[in-house]
Amino acid sequence: MLFVLGNTTAIAQEVQERTMTVQELAESLQKNNIQLKIANTSVKVADARIEEVKTNRLPDISTDVSAFYLSDVTIYDTGFKKLQKVDLPNFGNQFNVKANQLLFAGGKINKSIALAELSKNLSENQLINTEQTMKLNGIELYLNLYNLQNQKSILENNKNLASKRTQNTKFFYEQNMITKNEMLRAQVLERQLEQSILQVQNAIDITNKNLTLLTGLDENILIIPTIDNIKHNIRKQDEQFYRQIAFTKNPQLNASDMQIAIAEKNFELTQTDRIPVLAAFAGYNANRPQTSGTPIDLYSNTYQVGLSLSYNIGSVYKNSKKEAVDKIVIDQAAQQKEAVRQQIESDVNTAYKNYHQAIQQREVSIINQEAASENYRITELKYKNQLVTYIEIIDAANTKLQAELQVLDDQTNIILNYVRLLRVTGEL
Repeated sequence: MLFVLGNTTAIAQEVQERTMTVQELAESLQKNNIQLKIANTSVKVADARIEEVKTNRLPDISTDVSAFYLSDVTIYDTGFKKLQKVDLPNFGNQFNVKANQLLFAGGKINKSIALAELSKNLSENQLINTEQTMKLNGIELYLNLYNLQNQKSILENNKNLASKRTQNTKFFYEQNMITKNEMLRAQVLERQLEQSILQVQNAIDITNKNLTLLTGLDENILIIPTIDNIKHNIRKQDEQFYRQIAFTKNPQLNASDMQIAIAEKNFELTQTDRIPVLAAFAGYNANRPQTSGTPIDLYSNTYQVGLSLSYNIGSVYKNSKKEAVDKIVIDQAAQQKEAVRQQIESDVNTAYKNYHQAIQQREVSIINQEAASENYRITELKYKNQLVTYIEIIDAANTKLQAELQVLDDQTNIILNYVRLLRVTGEL
């Protein structure tokens, strides 16, 4: 039983590989990411607050009912000598209903509703921004994982070549064709590649863990990224074209517009405090017993209907200070929008330039890779014929390895900078 239990646990914890496209990654993010769930909830909260503010249009109605025991009245003189006892009806009750309806307050309720709607728009905009940010973070991890897994493959291929070289040097050393130093150098290079593979594998584990957390996947899944279906060709427009798209669609810039609108609406609300408030009211009262005059155990019913006009005189000298603060907040929101606009312009420039640089670098890197592979082939052949030293074959192997890794980095950077350009233009 212990053997079966242990075996079942081991199977349950076994890492399962799962090939995932970037589209599937986005779908998993949309469904499972905790930050997106929080942003969605914020939109729901903002929507509920609109309905809450709208209830201020409805009349305020209150009622109270009471039942009580009323004692008889005992009359004393100034020396507290009992003079008389008056019998009263001892059981009584009261019933009151009041209603108030705001008629005019300078549009305060409508402005409050408009402010709540602006807050909802801001929450929706922040949801879009969070979604774009999470997609960018996810794709960056996704491409990093792709890069690391391919790095590992390249390193393993080079380690296999290094192992063959180590066997060759051992054979040459036993034949007294090379020195022990050359054999030791071959062994050191092989072990260095083993260390690099271990480091890359550790980075793969960490990156995969972060990606599964971000996408809400099981931690025992090893994601295998594929970039074959990622289209990453920039249309033949200049940087100005993408900058204009960013100024129109970037959610951070749209959020800045919402912040300015909210600040302006708060200023309008502050101004309404200077306006008198007109309200209608109505009430109904019923109580017993009657104790005015001769006590009688009967109900006394009354009702009232009217208008009330109130004005906060303090607003004459207090509101100017509040309005001054609101104006500064409006200016601050406008300044923040300009700061966001400048940052967007910088981000567009960086992503656009880096994308084209990565394309140019990849063209050169492919040529270098082909040359480095051919150089390694020739050098290895010469080494087998004892025409070059082992130092030269090590240099050729390192050059070949670096060229292969550079091609991989350039390919990843092309996609990464394209994705960053989509993010800053609000189209990711």
